[in-house]
Amino acid sequence: MTSLFLNEDGNSAMDNRQQLNSGLSKANKTDILGKIKLVFFQHFEQVVDDCCSRIDLEVGVHLGKNRGKISKEQYIKLLEYLHSVRKELKKNYLLKVSESFELGYQITANSPAGKLDFSNLSLSSDDTVQENQAVTQIISQCQNLFYEELASLNKYITVSPGKQTVARSQNPIFPEKLILTLVEVIKPLQLTSDSRIALYKVFEANVFMQLGFVYHELIKLCNTTDFALLKSASEDASFIANVESRRYAQSYLVGEINEEVESTQASVEQPDEEFKLLQQKLEQWRMANAPSAYDLMPVTLNIFYEHFEIKNALQILQQFNEDSESGEKKLPLKWRVVKKLKELGFRDKVNNLTQQDEDLLDLVALIFDEIERDEILDSGLKTYFLKLEIPMAAASLGRYSVITHQDNPVRQLLDNLFSAGLFLTQTEYDDQLIQQRIESSVTKITKESGFDFSVWCTEASDFLSYINKQNQRSQHIEASVRELLNHRQALGAIRKDISDVIENSLKGKALPQTIVNFLRNVWSEVLLAVYQCKDEQPEQWVKSIQAMDELIISVMPPVDEQARKQLLKLLPGLITELRKGLKLISYDKPTQARFFKDLAVWHIILMDKKEPRKTLSDVSEDKLVAENEKIQSIADSSSVQAQNLPEQSWVAFTSESARQWGKLIWKDDLMDSMVFVGKNGEKIVEIQTVELAEKLRLGQAAIVKMDQKTITERVLSKLTGL
Repeated sequence: MTSLFLNEDGNSAMDNRQQLNSGLSKANKTDILGKIKLVFFQHFEQVVDDCCSRIDLEVGVHLGKNRGKISKEQYIKLLEYLHSVRKELKKNYLLKVSESFELGYQITANSPAGKLDFSNLSLSSDDTVQENQAVTQIISQCQNLFYEELASLNKYITVSPGKQTVARSQNPIFPEKLILTLVEVIKPLQLTSDSRIALYKVFEANVFMQLGFVYHELIKLCNTTDFALLKSASEDASFIANVESRRYAQSYLVGEINEEVESTQASVEQPDEEFKLLQQKLEQWRMANAPSAYDLMPVTLNIFYEHFEIKNALQILQQFNEDSESGEKKLPLKWRVVKKLKELGFRDKVNNLTQQDEDLLDLVALIFDEIERDEILDSGLKTYFLKLEIPMAAASLGRYSVITHQDNPVRQLLDNLFSAGLFLTQTEYDDQLIQQRIESSVTKITKESGFDFSVWCTEASDFLSYINKQNQRSQHIEASVRELLNHRQALGAIRKDISDVIENSLKGKALPQTIVNFLRNVWSEVLLAVYQCKDEQPEQWVKSIQAMDELIISVMPPVDEQARKQLLKLLPGLITELRKGLKLISYDKPTQARFFKDLAVWHIILMDKKEPRKTLSDVSEDKLVAENEKIQSIADSSSVQAQNLPEQSWVAFTSESARQWGKLIWKDDLMDSMVFVGKNGEKIVEIQTVELAEKLRLGQAAIVKMDQKTITERVLSKLTGL
């Protein structure tokens, strides 16, 4: 018995316990920091990513009055430079913040707390003081804004109260450390002091002012029972010392294992009524589609495989999936599982799958068959999705709610991943980021113990948060596009009214083409500018209309001498009003001079009672354009489809380079045009209805027949719809 308490060197059990205590204490400290860092980065990385993705768009706003200090060319170069470095800026900043988690916690109680000393940063600029003040102000505002959250977190961040503390300037999650780290990253960039200050303000608005949400999530973590126990274990060096002997410790560990086994057994669900009903529908589907590979497997003996055996077979299939025999992947999952179980030979005799397990594997396989058949999902992304079949099957064994409950984390994650992967255009940067995030989630599930239900739960929560943020951003951009289109439509209605006024004045009159073009293309812009101020300056609108009518009269042959004299009287005022209107729209001066020269020649000819020059009059051509240039649309199925396409419909536009997805968000009946946006909400295509019809006829566009259901609902609806 004594030998149980001595090691090979003859050390006592107490020495062993102290070493064990020290190891556990360090391990628990590492676990605490790891948990804090994990939750912190889940949210902090998202806000930094969102901020960096639009730095070049927002820096101009935050330049404020300093915007006038630089020229237009310099401003454009600044935006181009920020656009080129934003990825590297994000990468370096997140890397340094990550490193600060390791470095910050090495500060002991005897070490001096970090102070705000910008002299060490070597900010080389005449405006260093102003820059320092700007950074200091941001730190102060953040610390005041999140005072309560920081105070609450402080007691959790210190690993061992009374023994080791961390100063705010060294604490990696506190505003001061985060902002100082950003200063270090921005310092090497080729920017002026004003531009750096603007960049700090961009991060302040989009990152640091969002820290409240991150802190609340950390507080939730710290208040959980698991974290409290972990914290207590790290603070109490006697956590294991209270165990009087290794024998007691061994008993403790055995009891813990037994509890874990009991917990695992308790997590196995019994099929509820909803799953039993689904089994009945699946059986009806099998009968309707028989014979198929989804038919029930023959049962030889009343002996069934355990879940751990099935999971072991799934794990091997997952590991060697790429080396599967030709055609093996085409078989439903249950056949591959049973084949592998036979090869493993857990028992002498071949067993069977229980009815519940076979049905569950078939349901999972049907879901991934639906994914493989989908025509919208990109083929490369589809390959990633298919990797989730085996992990999902393993995580679903004994958990029938995965299939029957929409809010189950496993089902929710798959549905959200699939929905996020639809309508991604490979050439769009925002869509590339979404695809990378999807691939990251799939990799995490397949490479990091994806058979574990808890991994699915964590990733489901993280991805839901990510995709909600993306959807909000897309909706905001789409709303901005709609607002712009609303304004343009209102402007189009005004233009039509002005065009009608001009055409009514021209109707039935033989005028020089120069004058007709001037009124339609130039004076219409003058009338539009005046119309927008019609309520404030109604007299100007009347004068502009009068000038148009007088211009028309001035280029028509006078009927008698009295009319000729009246024409001579109105010409000076007409010329003055025309020049005033053209100045209002900043009309090109050389073109303006040519027009008034031609107009003067025309007036001289009329006053001399001579025929107008043919070069200034082409009435027959004008009539030909006005009366005969009308294109009739061919009333075929493509035209009908384009004309009746409802809003929110998706269209695939195909070119030689790539396929582009567009969602119809706007139809302008007045202009007979349509506006399509991408998944990120930004406008990608504006097209006339006849043009869309032509593209549909030529196969350059295709209207997408989209099922609005989630991917799991698609499969289940086919079963329950029988």
